[in-house]
Amino acid sequence: MIEAVTFDFWNTIARVPPGAMTEARRQSVAAACEECGVEVEAELLMKGLEEVGQSWEDSWAAGNHLHPREAAAMLVRALGVEGAAEELVADAFLGAGREAELELSPDIDTVLLALGEREVRIGIVCDVGFTRGELLRGLLEREGLLRHFGGWAFSDEVGHYKPSPQIFEAALGALGAEPAAAMHVGDLRRTDVAGAAALGMRTARYRGMHDDPAAGVEADVVLDSHLELLDVIA
Repeated sequence: MIEAVTFDFWNTIARVPPGAMTEARRQSVAAACEECGVEVEAELLMKGLEEVGQSWEDSWAAGNHLHPREAAAMLVRALGVEGAAEELVADAFLGAGREAELELSPDIDTVLLALGEREVRIGIVCDVGFTRGELLRGLLEREGLLRHFGGWAFSDEVGHYKPSPQIFEAALGALGAEPAAAMHVGDLRRTDVAGAAALGMRTARYRGMHDDPAAGVEADVVLDSHLELLDVIA
């Protein structure tokens, strides 16, 4: 019996257009620099954002956790910002996704509601990138979805990326569920499927927003619609 289901966030619950977050950070940091009277060339800013983004990609691939605040400090150094402006620029970088326009995955609200009615405990296991767990909870609250979740594990708060067992264990601990009685739903084989399977969870790969082209272990089930999950649970 499946007593708990955890969901990945990006490309499983929601997504934003490609490049939207980078552009939001560019605008936010540029505005903060202007407010502080700091002149930063547009080319230098874009180069700094690209370098920080690549550092995160490398860290994520290697399983070495890079906290968003560390990334913000890297950007501040790359831009040569000093003094009182450092904190303002870092906060602008970290808070840029607060007003992000999310595209929710089809039927996600319906499915979360149905799972709750069946008394299935629901959680989130998410590698946040630079958009911290605190901010993602705010986005879920804005979309009316936070109420469905009884626990979560965001990488910036746990200190580990998927497929590390610690991030899945944190979510299951919050839900009071054992791995054998839980399922994880996500879009990536390397992180979502492999990590959950190694811990003994059932797995579902959702490809309604992103069909992972990478090779690797396949999930127990592959979903084109979240509505299919209800039949799987039943």
